[in-house]
Amino acid sequence: MAARKIEFYGLKEDPDLWEQLIENEIQASETDATAKAIVESMYWEKDRAQAFQRYYEGLDFSQIKDLLQVFRVSREHPLCEIGGGSGQLSWSLAKSGFGHVELLEPNPRWITGTAFLQSQLAQFNGALSICNDLGAWYADEKVYRTIITRNCVHHFPNIPMVAAAIRQKMKKGGAWVLIREWYADNAAEMRALMKAHPYCQKYGVYEFPFPARHYIGSIEYAGFKLTAVVPQGWGNNALSSYCLEPGSSWNRMSGKIWRWVFKKLPGLTVALYRLEDFCNKTLGTRFRRFTRPQMMVFQRVES
Repeated sequence: MAARKIEFYGLKEDPDLWEQLIENEIQASETDATAKAIVESMYWEKDRAQAFQRYYEGLDFSQIKDLLQVFRVSREHPLCEIGGGSGQLSWSLAKSGFGHVELLEPNPRWITGTAFLQSQLAQFNGALSICNDLGAWYADEKVYRTIITRNCVHHFPNIPMVAAAIRQKMKKGGAWVLIREWYADNAAEMRALMKAHPYCQKYGVYEFPFPARHYIGSIEYAGFKLTAVVPQGWGNNALSSYCLEPGSSWNRMSGKIWRWVFKKLPGLTVALYRLEDFCNKTLGTRFRRFTRPQMMVFQRVES
């Protein structure tokens, strides 16, 4: 029997499709441990309040909050998360003291979109807001000191175009923080990942992995400069996978050293990324520490 063809052309971004598939997976999770684990790893379980609180108390958010401080992201200046889905990161940032957080997310549904978060806004006294209209957001004259995307950019069909549009919504010198992207370095790896994705082929939702150099080249082409890289391995990989434990004592100790590097010598992490990428392309090595970054920080630059 011939292997089933991997779907590419028909994949789509559709809020109704996402909401329906997660409702299906929540129902399946009542008897299927694997489905339950995946739903919980995305913080999409039925009890929305519990899911948000779980994220707020988890290692992922703890590390993001710490690294935003390390990379000098102000709590006082306007910050926008783009493509935040349910909005648990934006909610957690506002809850932890960030004073001007906006979530741009075109999906207004209850679980996979912003409807639950909308029901929680009153408690933040204006510190947290939501925009579901991409056109209105781009048309507004408001600009931001910081843009955050998490598990998001690999959903952009045209990364340079979207990056150029995002740049127009940023203040000069502003920072774009990319967290938890999806990587593949060649066609065979890309096809294997697409086939193995739990929802992509099963439901026809758009997901697509890229090499790190594609993300970086596309964003720098649009008018940004890569300024810092948080590599694989740091912090027990809690930024790039569902991880609840901080790891071994060695991991925690080395994490503190790297944290110092991020703060004092961020350019070194960029140099290590470029060296690793050069070796992989030129020498055929397969290093993945810096070319599978958990977080990247870009700065808007002026041409």
